[in-house]
Amino acid sequence: MHNNNRITAVSASISVLLALLPIAALAEQTQATQNNLESSPLIVTATRTASNVDQVLATSIVIDRKEILESQALTIADVLRNQTSINVASNGGPGQTSSIFIRGAESDHTLIMIDGVKMNPGTIGVTAIQNIPLNMVDRIEVIMGPRSTLYGSDALGGVIQIFTRKGEATEAGWRFGSYNTQELSASYHLKKGDVRMGIDLSGARTDGIPARIDTTEDSPYSNDSINLKLGNTFGNTELDFQFLGSSGRTDYYDFVLTPVAQDYTNTTSSLNARINATDNWVSKLLLSYFEDDIQQRQSADYLKTTRYEVDWQNDIVIGSANLVTAGIQTYRENAQSLSFGSGFDEDTDTVGLYVQDQFESGANQLTAGLRYTDLSSFDGKTTGELSYGYQASKEAKLIASYATGFRAPGSTDRFGFGGNPYLVPETSQSIELSARFNPSSVHRSRISIFQNDIDNLINYVDPDGFNGALPGRNENIDKTRTRGVELAYSFRKGAYVVDAAATLQNPEDLTTNKQLARRAKEKYNLTGRYIGGDYSVSAELTYTGERPDSAYSDIILDAFTLLNLSATKSFNDRINLGLRLENITDEDYQLADGFNTPGRSAFFDIRYMNRR
Repeated sequence: MHNNNRITAVSASISVLLALLPIAALAEQTQATQNNLESSPLIVTATRTASNVDQVLATSIVIDRKEILESQALTIADVLRNQTSINVASNGGPGQTSSIFIRGAESDHTLIMIDGVKMNPGTIGVTAIQNIPLNMVDRIEVIMGPRSTLYGSDALGGVIQIFTRKGEATEAGWRFGSYNTQELSASYHLKKGDVRMGIDLSGARTDGIPARIDTTEDSPYSNDSINLKLGNTFGNTELDFQFLGSSGRTDYYDFVLTPVAQDYTNTTSSLNARINATDNWVSKLLLSYFEDDIQQRQSADYLKTTRYEVDWQNDIVIGSANLVTAGIQTYRENAQSLSFGSGFDEDTDTVGLYVQDQFESGANQLTAGLRYTDLSSFDGKTTGELSYGYQASKEAKLIASYATGFRAPGSTDRFGFGGNPYLVPETSQSIELSARFNPSSVHRSRISIFQNDIDNLINYVDPDGFNGALPGRNENIDKTRTRGVELAYSFRKGAYVVDAAATLQNPEDLTTNKQLARRAKEKYNLTGRYIGGDYSVSAELTYTGERPDSAYSDIILDAFTLLNLSATKSFNDRINLGLRLENITDEDYQLADGFNTPGRSAFFDIRYMNRR
């Protein structure tokens, strides 16, 4: 009976979403396309140039600061969990490792950047997004599908770029709630003439929950972060420096349920120069440094990645129809590890040359790109992208895209447990057909059909079936394919906001013919908001279908539904109160086998905000 009810609910959700698409296409027919573009946000990540999100050919999502505040979300993972085609897995409660899966790709197939700086470590491959305070985030951009042509390795499934706060504002806040959660934050940003400066501070503590099932002791988490910005304009040149540093402690349980802890440090620093060389040529130079450091408290084990990057990008307008972006991107990365007495210390050099042309003429739009990447660890790799868009009418746009991507084997793949120095890159080929119906700024809808094939997937092979008699090692043996359909609809009129989305996909391991671990075949999201003059009320409903927990077991994680409520209230345009109620129904669910998830919980926020 439980399965029948679930199937009925899923079918009803699909029917509602399918019904909304033609309604969206028919409504508000008299509104012009230009009005639609003016009311939608800008996005940078899709093409490396600022474009309207409705104009870029890549399937993209922009989550701005206003939406973050209205949701009263606590973490970046909370925000991403409510987006289409994104599955989030977490090894326990607050501060525990979070993994992001986009369109059925692996968690290390998503490139994550913060203000243009790559944050994927060279060791374990999973970016520590749980350590980036959400109160420092201005907006989040998500790109679906491979973007290796623009960004190189790791962008097989998609790209997530996090932009930190800027502008002119003073803010101070205190958040508290369940699990003895306490967070103090403050921000000060100023722009005076050509000078730009800002600082964000955050300190968070929580007792958390017992990270593992069959344990009773809480797993605390602490985080202290600072974000500094300083910029100036000198004639035709803009120069900006930024530093973001996070450090703290994460408690968790090891494989035999012994409580252990680790200290972590995550830092990025960058110097950006933007030179308006001519009316038709903008040159951008990024110099950056990244560090990801994890030190175990109960042993000498550690993981550390440091990376220096130089990225020189040039945007050139040719005639009235072409915008060409070309540049060179180079990394020098050092990855170190010590685990149970064995480890590695490896350097990797990377050089990438990329070029992209954005062409537009009448109803036709074309984006074509090519990249050659040379890594010291393997032979060069060429990736490309070709996307075509046709504006069939003022309200409808049709898009077809093809792109390739790759992920270079990390140092842990090559020299860690099961290490194999002869591994080759994992590669992907993706095709997508989309139709967008944007009759007005009130109604927007989209349907996308996609297929992403990944070859040479790295997997651990043990000839003795994990009995330990014979050594195993990593091999390029697997092939995966994810075919899917995304349906999305948004309504914005007056005080009312509704966002609905459905993802139906088949993430399949073609070697074993099994569903890929921790990736659901069905996912549905529904968000509704009422935004008054000085208050807002929001509800988030997310359904995630059942998923295998691992490729090495037959454990199936049950489907689950989460309902979150939030509200905000402003007084005198300065004092703001916020409330977030999570997991209202106290759903008992798991994101990873053996790990707990939070139950019903409440969080309160008191904030002083002065926007100049």
